[in-house]
Amino acid sequence: MSSFRLTLLRHGATVAPAGMLIGHTDLSLSPLGEQQLASRNDYFVRIPPSSIASSDLGRCAGFARQLAATSGLDCHIDRNLREMHFGELDGLPMEQWSEQQRAAWALWSHNPVGYTGAGIEGWADFSARVNAAFRLWLQAGQGDHRVLITHGGVAKALLLEWLGLPAARHSQFWLAHAGMITLYWDDKYPPVLQGIDNEVVLGA
Repeated sequence: MSSFRLTLLRHGATVAPAGMLIGHTDLSLSPLGEQQLASRNDYFVRIPPSSIASSDLGRCAGFARQLAATSGLDCHIDRNLREMHFGELDGLPMEQWSEQQRAAWALWSHNPVGYTGAGIEGWADFSARVNAAFRLWLQAGQGDHRVLITHGGVAKALLLEWLGLPAARHSQFWLAHAGMITLYWDDKYPPVLQGIDNEVVLGA
């Protein structure tokens, strides 16, 4: 694989109401979300992608397919690159959560590794799933700029794995809608984190 630039781009805002967890729930981007992703087009004009991958959920796959078509590339779509599944809470408006479900989410938030209630996907399984899928794509990809259109949780799981950090540190990484993470990747060395860009300028 040699060395290359790796860009992780989170999907834009969706039509989900505030506070809703939409791990595997397949909701579309809102008009704002479409604008947020469109604001990143100049970046990909300046630094064209050589390989593109995405979750199969529409909020990621739609832009990934557009970018691939514009770049004259195939798009690698993989359901194993989906966001974490939030069990009973997935797609359920927060105002409908029971007291038990609220307590379950609070417990998970403080201990994502040890807590597995409410049907929430275990962190170890989630991390293993997305990291394995990422490695398979990386081995099949090519060129000097690999681009993954992804989810916030997936980006966190990948970063924690690459940086050798425990899952309890997940809340210390925040990626805005259409936020970007850029890394320098060389097979001979650990990945080098070059930057996290959460400044999304609409109309850019």
